Amino acid sequence: MREPHDSRTRAPNLLRKRLLVCVGSGGVGKTTVAAALGVAAALHQRRSAVITFDPARRLKDALALPRLSTEPHRVPLDADSAPLDAMALDTKRTFDAVVRRFAPSPETAERILANRLYQQLSDELGGSAEYMAMETLHALMQQAHYQLVVVDTPPSAHARDLLAAPTRLGELLASRAVTFLKSPGALLGATGSSAARLAMGALLKVLERWTGMHLLADLAEFIDGFETMLAGFQTRAAEVERWLRAPSTAFVLVTTPEPDAIATTIEFYRELCAAHFHVAGVVANRVLAFPRLDAAASADGPWAPALRTKLLANYADLHTLSRRDRGTLAELHNATGLPLLAAVPMLSESPNSLAALQRFAAYLAPEG
Repeated sequence: MREPHDSRTRAPNLLRKRLLVCVGSGGVGKTTVAAALGVAAALHQRRSAVITFDPARRLKDALALPRLSTEPHRVPLDADSAPLDAMALDTKRTFDAVVRRFAPSPETAERILANRLYQQLSDELGGSAEYMAMETLHALMQQAHYQLVVVDTPPSAHARDLLAAPTRLGELLASRAVTFLKSPGALLGATGSSAARLAMGALLKVLERWTGMHLLADLAEFIDGFETMLAGFQTRAAEVERWLRAPSTAFVLVTTPEPDAIATTIEFYRELCAAHFHVAGVVANRVLAFPRLDAAASADGPWAPALRTKLLANYADLHTLSRRDRGTLAELHNATGLPLLAAVPMLSESPNSLAALQRFAAYLAPEG
């Protein structure tokens, strides 16, 4: 792995990809890197979109946008840049849009949207955010307008669920559970003994009184409305799964040199490899690179002796931390064999303005 202060970068090669997926643990600057890659791509004349699936919504701040939603928001870059759009996942609105787009008729779509089970499940069902992220990514990748799509994933623990969503959905839709749900009235009949059927019937009545819903009737209507759309869900899940593993897709591991972040990055890299995702390399953020001062440099300066002593002590601390950063990044390289795509130094300003983000992007892909 190259030295952290090495200004050469391999990140520009990433901009020729069709899909970039930024992954990493929380607090390492993953959203900033995703936003900066989008900015760099636009500055390199690539029509791009950057979308965040991170519920923290830091992308809005990183791009200095007044708001962020499922609709594309144009990032106000210079006129000679290619267009860059930014957007964020809204599970409920995306679910509704999928129903309206893929339902066989407007009447079926309205029936699904009015169903009480749908209204509860579309926003609160475990995993629905991941499935809608998959649908959103599918819609983006189908648009020829974008030459590059950059994805900002949630922190690594939730990113695992996000990346597994296409496979899980495909397995679910092919399972017997969906076949069974197509005939929810069989729920009682499938229950083993007469006593069990009585108990199940009593339980359903209690639940109906408690929820105010006719569970079986609502479930039947819900499944009936979705039945014609199941094949489409399965097809799109399979396409997203292929895109995530295509040669035109690259995963970028974002980390800081902190030992805990490095350990998490190594663990996550192994999981990505086991799932056959292509990891292009590492972007290291907040890297210190203070070389050792020679004796002459230590003696120079107009400061008073007491101040010089304090300054040298502070510098010595930064040099020690720089050695630690170099060591942890070497450890990461030895464990993964991944190249260092870019090392972004610890910056004195937070990249929470477009101008600051452009300066950050220059560390990833210098212009010209």
